[in-house]
Amino acid sequence: MNTSAAIKWVLSNPDVTTTIPGMTSFDHLDANEKLLTDITLNDKEKNDLVAAREETGLYCSGCRQCVPSCPYNMPVQDLMRAYMYAYGYSNPSMAKTLLGELGISGDPCSDCNECTIKCQKGFNVKEKIADISRLTDVPFEFLA
Repeated sequence: MNTSAAIKWVLSNPDVTTTIPGMTSFDHLDANEKLLTDITLNDKEKNDLVAAREETGLYCSGCRQCVPSCPYNMPVQDLMRAYMYAYGYSNPSMAKTLLGELGISGDPCSDCNECTIKCQKGFNVKEKIADISRLTDVPFEFLA
């Protein structure tokens, strides 16, 4: 996803006066500050936004519709947030910390033969949880 294009697209709406993009470094801050000098979308950015419509993305909307359908009552939205930290923010340490706070160890979905969760965004929840829970076995010094 071209985040600069997304921010420009939002700010080009006359009814929007600000955005609150997630930034985890000064490089992100510098990049966001530079794009504010001209929010006109170029052709490549427009094409990137069109292509992004087809992507399921990394971000859980937190709708909680999935929670009742999990037989193990997993904290799905929190696990999806850990996934976002690792893959969206490139911060696996933050993801591992959250997994520890949640008491997750190993793959919590390994006992499920078939996932009953139906995500409104189309996420393969079982696959994402299996993927992110692998971080619980990785020492922090390898995640820096």
